[in-house]
Amino acid sequence: MENIISIKDVTYTYPESKKPAINRLSLDIYRNEWLSIVGKNGSGKSTLAKLIDGLIESETGTIIVDGQEVNEKNIWEIRSKIGIVFQNPDHQFVGATVEDDVAFGLENQGIPRDEMVKEVDAALKMVDMQDYKTRDPQSLSGGQKQRVAIAGVLATKPSIIIMDESTSMLDPNGRKTVLDLVKQLREEQNMTIISITHDIEETELSERIVVLRDGEVVQKADPKAIYDIGRKLTNYGLEEPFSSQVAYLLKDELKLPEGYLNEEELIENIWKLSSKM
Repeated sequence: MENIISIKDVTYTYPESKKPAINRLSLDIYRNEWLSIVGKNGSGKSTLAKLIDGLIESETGTIIVDGQEVNEKNIWEIRSKIGIVFQNPDHQFVGATVEDDVAFGLENQGIPRDEMVKEVDAALKMVDMQDYKTRDPQSLSGGQKQRVAIAGVLATKPSIIIMDESTSMLDPNGRKTVLDLVKQLREEQNMTIISITHDIEETELSERIVVLRDGEVVQKADPKAIYDIGRKLTNYGLEEPFSSQVAYLLKDELKLPEGYLNEEELIENIWKLSSKM
C-alpha cells in the first residue's frame, strides 16, 4: 500500500514539560485508509495531529506528507492537503452565516468569488446543509455545527481529514450521523481519514487502529485484533467495546466463540445458543 504520511523517529516535548509528549515515534499512514489513533488523555494523540499539520515542529525525525517533508518551506502547501475537524466546532466558526464560515478557507486561498460560491454550495450539499447557508452557525444543533465544520474542510478539497475528538461532544445519534457522513464522503472522495479518539467503539469503521501510550505506539493492528485484547485494553486507559463486556458477563452461561464479536454477531450467537438450550 502507498504511504500518504510517513513519520520517522519523531520526538516533541512541550516547553513546560520534562517528559516528551511524542517519543521517538514512527508510523506509516496509507493513502485512502481510515486510521484510528486511540489512547487515554495525555497519550499524545492531539500532539501527533499538530505535528502532521505543522502547527508545532518536532525536535527529532521527519514527517513526509504526500511526498513532501513538513518544514517551513513546504508548510502552506502541506496544510492545503489536510483538513482538521476539531472537538468543538464553535472554535472553528469565524463567519456570521454558515456560507460565510464555509467560504473562509477558500478566501484564504484567494479563490475568485464566483468559483467560491460554487464550491461553498457544493460542500454544503455534500453534508446536506444547503438549506441552512444563511443561518447563524451558533443557532444550529451540535450535529449540524459539526456538519458545517466538515463542509468548511471539504470546500478546500483536502486529501487528508483529521478528526480530532470531533464527535466527543455529540449525543449518540449525532455521533452516528457524523461518522456515517465521513464514511460516505471517504468512499466518494477517496480521502484518507485519521480519527483521533479515546472512545474505542468509534473505531469500528477504521481499517487500522494505532494505540498510543506516553507518546509511543504500543499496539498497531486491524480493529478485530485490537478488540481481541479484551479487558487488557484498560491497561492503555481504554474501555472494552460494549459487546465484549456483555460477552464476558455471559461466558459462564453460554459457550460463545473465542475472540471479539460486534453487537450484531453477539446477538446472533446468543439467539442461536439460546434456542438450543
